[in-house]
Amino acid sequence: MDEVQHLLSSDPKAGSQYIADLELSKEQFNESQSSRFALYKSHSLLMAGDYQQATALLNNLLETNQSPDVKAQAYSMLAVIFASNSEFMNAFVNIEKARLMLNDLTDSRAIKTVLANAATIYTEVGFVDKAYEYSNSYLKEVSKAGLEKELCYAYFNSGNIEVQLQSYAKAKDYFIEASKNCKSSGQDLFFLLVSQELASINITGKNTKDSLKELELIQDKFRAIDWDIGEVNGLIKIADILLKLKKNEEAVKYAEKAFAAETTDNYFPHKKEATRILATAYSNLGNNDKAIEYYQLYIDTERQIQLQLKQRKMAYFIAMQSME
Repeated sequence: MDEVQHLLSSDPKAGSQYIADLELSKEQFNESQSSRFALYKSHSLLMAGDYQQATALLNNLLETNQSPDVKAQAYSMLAVIFASNSEFMNAFVNIEKARLMLNDLTDSRAIKTVLANAATIYTEVGFVDKAYEYSNSYLKEVSKAGLEKELCYAYFNSGNIEVQLQSYAKAKDYFIEASKNCKSSGQDLFFLLVSQELASINITGKNTKDSLKELELIQDKFRAIDWDIGEVNGLIKIADILLKLKKNEEAVKYAEKAFAAETTDNYFPHKKEATRILATAYSNLGNNDKAIEYYQLYIDTERQIQLQLKQRKMAYFIAMQSME
């Protein structure tokens, strides 16, 4: 059953199919195997965006299972689902419940799941200081066993946080380590994400065109995987390079595709970057009406991001008070 975890991070579709195959024989599982299967299935549903079924499975685990290791993982995964649905107070409460159980956990998988999910949540909500703390703890925990597939994600997560801190040299070091471990362990999804970030960081005046070609190749692979967030992220990075190369019409083509993507409307970082590029490119092309239209959308999105951050901070403080 451990193969499921590998597949979910390297080939989500294959992982989902493997889970469907395992479900046919789930009546033969012992209690430990049943719990592990439920956690993997919840993870698969979460990645597929089926939050309702994933939540039901996790809540059932919390009601029926007494293992601290299982409950901590379930709480941390519920926190990710709540954060994905912008229910931040519930996300903070659940990740705090999981964090408070860390000292009672005996399964290293449970410890790593809690730390990784905590780092993910606090990164997504813009609490970089707390994300940094959990990310470092996760990397230390993963380094004890030195499994390449776990180091892949741990280094990627650390690199992602350093990008937010604008510490690009350190981010590059982490991404290089992530790339090695993702490739050698067959974590295709994360290898593509890391390659995307490295290509973006490596852009200089001398190799801009090479970085552009690399990002376009990565984009083809994302389309094959059919993962919207990764594909939109690539569209934005390509559009930004084209803008720097003064290829404004091509930049518009990529940025408009990113802006029109279904996931962009609710994912403000992508919306902000797409509108910034479009406002600049249309201004360069002399289309002032379009430039003003997208600049206003950019300003509106920036305001929404700031409001969202204030709301998240308030939700965090309320959640912490409710835990006292």
